[in-house]
Amino acid sequence: MKAAFRSHLSDKGLSLLLRKKRPLRIGLTGGIGAGKSLALSFFESQKIPVLQTDHLGHTVLEDKKVIDRLVKVFGCSILAGKKIDRKKLAQAAFVSPIHQEKLNAIVHPAIRQSVREWVSKSSQRKPAPPFVVVEVPLMFERGFNRFFDGILSISASNKIREKRLKQRGWSLSEIRRRTKLQWSQRRKDQRADWVIYNQKGEKDLKYALYQWVAPFLSR
Repeated sequence: MKAAFRSHLSDKGLSLLLRKKRPLRIGLTGGIGAGKSLALSFFESQKIPVLQTDHLGHTVLEDKKVIDRLVKVFGCSILAGKKIDRKKLAQAAFVSPIHQEKLNAIVHPAIRQSVREWVSKSSQRKPAPPFVVVEVPLMFERGFNRFFDGILSISASNKIREKRLKQRGWSLSEIRRRTKLQWSQRRKDQRADWVIYNQKGEKDLKYALYQWVAPFLSR
């Protein structure tokens, strides 16, 4: 059976969304290992502008003001020379939700501004894309969902996501530690406007994405 998607929008809600004159702002989220990167690759193949906020995070971590604030909170051990060592920062920040919150309070405001600038610039492309996609792992946790016209969640069971992450070299303890710091896959799916199930792999995921994207490409 092919992978499928579920919409939480009514027909009227979708119709109103498709009537917007500007390119739509679509937020992409999902659990770790659910298949968000594969979804982004698909959108790129359809000439849809995509952005991963994790990449913005890398740029933000090079800002001196951000570096100074992070060192004040987490100490000099997160540095490699005068730069942030992302691995050491992750080890310090993902110890607990409190530490993660401190990290987010420093980094996320700068990321939000960068997202706004990117969406504005990407929406002005010629020809204008039907929508742009921004991947935000902590979409609902950090309130990013309020910025978007709709949220798409890529979903897979815990068992399947753990298997995929282990194949990438993640330890089970690391997987579960990271997972505890995010909303559950089920909770994300409940809040999203659309859910695409990625239980079987890339081929079925692409099939479901083709189904989902069709109404937007015909705007």
